[in-house]
Amino acid sequence: MDQLLTKQQTLLNQMLQDKWNEMKAEMKQDREIVEQKLASVTRSIIQQEITIDQSLANVKAQLNQMLTEQTVNAKRKKMKQEIQKLASKNDLARFKASSGLYLQSISSRSCQEEPSKESGKYIIQPTEDDEPFLGYCEQTAFGGGWLVFQYRYDGSVDFFRKWTEYRNGFGSMDGEFWLGLEQLHRLTSARKHELLVELKDFDGNYIYARYDEFAIGSEEEQFPLAKLGAYTGTGGESLLVHKGMKFVTKDQNNDLTPNTNCAIRYKGAWWYNKCHDSNLNGLYRNSVDGKNIVWSHYKLRLGLAYSRMLIRET
Repeated sequence: MDQLLTKQQTLLNQMLQDKWNEMKAEMKQDREIVEQKLASVTRSIIQQEITIDQSLANVKAQLNQMLTEQTVNAKRKKMKQEIQKLASKNDLARFKASSGLYLQSISSRSCQEEPSKESGKYIIQPTEDDEPFLGYCEQTAFGGGWLVFQYRYDGSVDFFRKWTEYRNGFGSMDGEFWLGLEQLHRLTSARKHELLVELKDFDGNYIYARYDEFAIGSEEEQFPLAKLGAYTGTGGESLLVHKGMKFVTKDQNNDLTPNTNCAIRYKGAWWYNKCHDSNLNGLYRNSVDGKNIVWSHYKLRLGLAYSRMLIRET
């Protein structure tokens, strides 16, 4: 009996040992599987960390670049604003000579390409070969992008002037001014432009005339109104009769009226014919007289309180 019990005990112990060995083998296999999975997960986490680090580095680089560009743009804008405070072409020329600055880097080709899209004074340089000039850009009326070349609103500037003054320009862009016929010729001969004329009477009524093409000839041709396109507007057409006419001032008579200088007769300067349907450089007066600022197809000979002429590339 004792031997039988001993034999059974030995058999039971062997079975338990075999079971334990089997469980150990399974546990080892499970542990290896777990370790493999953990290793895979660890590799995935490491790869994700590397990817995240790279993404963060890229974002940081982009942010640094954006900050650098913003700083550069802010400095560029500030420099433009400082230069735009210059009052005349002579000041601009002195700045260019003294600073050695290549002004194209802080100028715009036209008012349409001025990035700020805010109305105000800007340095305009149509091409690398052109001298930069100070111009006033109108960025709200009729979609913006307009360069103002004549502005009158209070009569503070005398527009009854000589040829050289109309050729070179006069007045201040902080008030009333005339940009200059030479500048108009350079701009409109290089690229196609349209014309906008804005007017108000002394009762505050606003009208406008718009022409889809506008160009001025050279001084050798006496700055003629060389091109004038189709009209649209609310003020009536009062410029077509002047198409092809040479510019006339009190000291240079190029009109078609014999024995009379229309500029002297009507106290202005214009592309007079025999003599005018419009006289926007005439006298600033609230009266009925052909010598006044006149747009005859609106109100014949009635003096106007506001005149602004603008051009835009098309």
